[in-house]
Amino acid sequence: MRRFTVVFSGIVIALAAESARAETPRVETKADASAPTASEGALPTEYPPPSARGAVALTGAALAAAWYGAALGASFLYPDAPGATDLRIPVVGPWIALGETGCPSDEPNCSTASVVVRAILIAVDGIGQLGGLAMLAEGLFLPTAPPGTERAASASFRPVLVTRHDGVGLGLTGTF
Repeated sequence: MRRFTVVFSGIVIALAAESARAETPRVETKADASAPTASEGALPTEYPPPSARGAVALTGAALAAAWYGAALGASFLYPDAPGATDLRIPVVGPWIALGETGCPSDEPNCSTASVVVRAILIAVDGIGQLGGLAMLAEGLFLPTAPPGTERAASASFRPVLVTRHDGVGLGLTGTF
């Protein structure tokens, strides 16, 4: 076993050294030295078009509304569950209801599993509502390219082989 470890370690070290030698050294110019790197907070060279701002904001609002709708529906489906009325409050309701998890006083067959599942679902709903609001805020403050600098639309298509358990086919995929 020791011989295998030594041989394996030698191979790994040799491969690492070979990949390190394969890298070409980067010569830094004056312009490169003053430009911030990605880790220093450099801005991207390309911004999305101005139409992206509304799309991201609308998607965030729809996402927050969908998660709130799920919480609201659950509060009316299970009105006797602890914290059910708190779920009717947008955004903070799930977090308040999470603090009130437990067995209903009138349910004799309450198990720990049902309490844990309910707590997980409430937490996921709260995260979904917060995520929707964060996406809405991102859409409102999204930096975009100046108007008139939008890229020209280009379409590209290519054939794709589609395989399934019951046959093979040919499809077409692309961007436009």
